[in-house]
Amino acid sequence: MSKIHLKHHHNLPRDETRKRVESIAADLKREYKMDYSWDGDRVLFKRSGASGSVFVGEDFIELDIKLGMLLAPLKGKIEDTIRRDISAKLA
Repeated sequence: MSKIHLKHHHNLPRDETRKRVESIAADLKREYKMDYSWDGDRVLFKRSGASGSVFVGEDFIELDIKLGMLLAPLKGKIEDTIRRDISAKLA
């Protein structure tokens, strides 16, 4: 099993951060067919072979993903895509 952990700091108000994280979650759903739901300040997402969460903190978001064996070889591509998306959406 492969893991991705990203922490991104920002200067956005909490409500705006939540809106943008919602957009990131929608992108994950579209690109990787991941279902997601909110649980307080955390977005939980899951699909066959992958699961994880995004925590919305006061001045940061923290993403954790577990990739199954089939997706593990794509870890670098998935991580790069998510990193770019987070940077663009929280800029």
